[in-house]
Amino acid sequence: MPVDIVDDNCSVTSFEEVDKPSPEGFKSSEERKIERLKALIAKSAASGSTARELADNEVPDVCYVLQYKGWSGKLVDGKFHVGILPSKTIGALIDQRLVRRSAEPIDIQLDGNSGEGAAPGMHKPILEIVTRVSTQLVNKSNRGWRNPPPHPPIPGYFGDSCNRPYPRPNYPQNDDDSSMQIAKVEHDTMVINSIHLINALKAVVGYYPDTSFIGESVRIDAPYRVLIHHRAALARYRVSQPEMHDEEYAFTTAKHIDILLSFLDKTLGKQIREEEERHNSSTPKATFDNLWLLLKPGSVVYAEKDYKWTPFVVSGVVTPSRSNEEGPRPCTINCWNISYCGDRFTRLTFAFTIEPFTGEQAISSLPVIPERFFRGEDGDMSPSDVAAEQIKLGKIAWELAKGPVYMSYDGGLVEKEDNEDEDSPPTRATGYINGRVIVDCEGFTKYANRCPVNDNSSRPPARTPIRPLPPIKDQLPYFAPRCGCSACSKDGSMEELSPFVGFEGLDPTYNDPPASDLYFLVLSKIVSGFILNERRWGHFSVERLHEIRFDREAFKYLVLDEGIKHTVKALIGRFANANGHVNPWPNDFIKNKGQGRIFLLHGSPGVGKTCTAEATAELAQRPLLSLTSGDLTTESETVEGNLDYFLTLGERFGAIVLLDEADVYLETRRSRDITRNGLVSIFLRALEYYRGVLFLTTNRVQTFDSAFTSRIHVALHYKPLTDGDREKIWLNSFERLERDSGGKVHVSVSTREYAYDSQDVLGLRWNGREIRNALQTAVALAEADAAEDGVDRVTVTDKHLRYVVKMSRGFKDFLRRSRVRVEDDVYDDDDGDNDDDDDDHVDEEPPDIYD
Repeated sequence: MPVDIVDDNCSVTSFEEVDKPSPEGFKSSEERKIERLKALIAKSAASGSTARELADNEVPDVCYVLQYKGWSGKLVDGKFHVGILPSKTIGALIDQRLVRRSAEPIDIQLDGNSGEGAAPGMHKPILEIVTRVSTQLVNKSNRGWRNPPPHPPIPGYFGDSCNRPYPRPNYPQNDDDSSMQIAKVEHDTMVINSIHLINALKAVVGYYPDTSFIGESVRIDAPYRVLIHHRAALARYRVSQPEMHDEEYAFTTAKHIDILLSFLDKTLGKQIREEEERHNSSTPKATFDNLWLLLKPGSVVYAEKDYKWTPFVVSGVVTPSRSNEEGPRPCTINCWNISYCGDRFTRLTFAFTIEPFTGEQAISSLPVIPERFFRGEDGDMSPSDVAAEQIKLGKIAWELAKGPVYMSYDGGLVEKEDNEDEDSPPTRATGYINGRVIVDCEGFTKYANRCPVNDNSSRPPARTPIRPLPPIKDQLPYFAPRCGCSACSKDGSMEELSPFVGFEGLDPTYNDPPASDLYFLVLSKIVSGFILNERRWGHFSVERLHEIRFDREAFKYLVLDEGIKHTVKALIGRFANANGHVNPWPNDFIKNKGQGRIFLLHGSPGVGKTCTAEATAELAQRPLLSLTSGDLTTESETVEGNLDYFLTLGERFGAIVLLDEADVYLETRRSRDITRNGLVSIFLRALEYYRGVLFLTTNRVQTFDSAFTSRIHVALHYKPLTDGDREKIWLNSFERLERDSGGKVHVSVSTREYAYDSQDVLGLRWNGREIRNALQTAVALAEADAAEDGVDRVTVTDKHLRYVVKMSRGFKDFLRRSRVRVEDDVYDDDDGDNDDDDDDHVDEEPPDIYD
């Protein structure tokens, strides 16, 4: 029974009506296809080119091979897909071996559009230059592509209407109407068959990822980057080969190097020389197609990372092989540097792109700049000075990563562009910082994610943008490059190590750094740590970190009872750091619970309690971790974790911890207030086991729970200030202002007399904090007047201070009229501490407790 099929016009016809060729006709058609392929090659050979077809027994030093790809995408020399041509046709093509070989470059003519060379059993040339071209069948009548016929649609699959469009095959009615032509050049590949040349390359190429010189032959794609980058090294190796080479081997090696260098000069010499002239011009320039010439793997480049120009080592350059429909594709430079991840330094990979450009462009304007063209952030340094500075900063970063280091920082925090290590926490603080910090790279990894989120902490974005994966990390060589011949392989004395040895996975606490300056050059100059005055983590630029200049006269400016000064100095002296470095509290200091040092400072506001803790930290040369109830919160669900977190940091940093206004955690427990009881119990347990020095300040000591008295080692009472105390505070403040300003700020005599003797000032009964704030406001007014007058020196006159006094008096009078209790009223209390009419308050103040 006849079978119905659907033709190209969706019409149904009988299979018996299809005009199919006879076996004899099909055989004639296949023979004609072979003849067309042979005619194409013959036409190319006879096109007037200087390339002469080689006989099978000819083996030149450099052999040019032209390989043809058929319409199937396979090589015409017998690698057809079985489904395209019958096996008999494939056999005929293999017999004809449709590959052109010549001793001269083959002139390829594209007709209408823009492997393996040596046959089996032949002696191989030193170099084979294999050019692969693709072919196409063209209809002579309309010069269109000859496409294979589409598959007929399945009846009923797309519905009964069968209205799906199918292109009619552009199939000639007569096979004689078609011919095979070259469509385009695919690529050029060099095949190095000389073992002498391969061994020479092993001796000069030290680091070139994705390039291997293993085997009897080596394939290198045009433009032969590894050869161009090492052509000077090959020329030097030619005349300075190892002593183990005998005369014949050395002669053959030199000859083969000459052949290779001659080919490179003949093929790419003009292009390379012109590009190098651009590099060496007064304003170094480059072209997009030849950017790879600047970026040799293993060389150092500078690229912008984390908003700073950072040195990297090039591992590879990926350039577009062709343009896509939207235009040329960018050039990608794969690089790596040394960064701290987890608990050690390791290599991290990055990819930078250079967008396509036409003509020439200044190298200094590129997003990736080779080391020899980089002249610093401001363009005013020599490349050698830039490298020396980077090496010095790299060595500092290595030392800082060994453990917590107490430093001073003045500059902007580094804002990480992305998360370099999946195990590291997200970026924290940004902005400008001028204050004390703890550099702690390991601590950042361990504790930054647990930092309590408060108003000063930058929250991570709600949705992290998807970023491309970094390049795959390559394997660094262990040995230095050396010749691979048998004589050199037997000589153990030549086993020198690569300059990249020891770059991976170094723990600065236990490992020694590599001797190579390259390691410190590309070591990241960004370290992580803790910002003390903001209680948050951030990233610091090493160049903005400085040694701390401790104020050794801090106690001198404290207006306190001499007995209090002597007590604090005596108890804290044994915990001072002689070298100023961060040291955790010693283990022998804490044997069991209750062996810390807990100081309770109580008294009216502004009498020097907080200043005592600050001066003590300066005297001991230890960090001061100042906390408030806002850092710990007052919610029982979170306060325990937050308190444990900060006390753990205090122990790790060897810091003096100050909990200012600790009233909420120390108040007497009540039977009906479970929440408060929980807070007190948590705090009692924390004091019991804390290993370090802790200062607690309060002006509500009468509300304390009695359980705290046994846990406090030293309780110091600060009496209200007298007029004599205030005069000392004014005097010390004036002296420190002029000292710290370096003489740029001057306090007039009239100002001093007004502050010491005027009843307007004395009547306000300012405390120490208010005196400091008043002086700061007066200085700001004086600076504004100096700027208006155009003078550099700032003079604080009594006029500025009188204005501040007038504002303060008006504000306090307003509070009194509003029946708000102000601090001078507190001074009238008998014991100097704030007292509320609460029946639960203790009537008597606990006695001072001393060791």
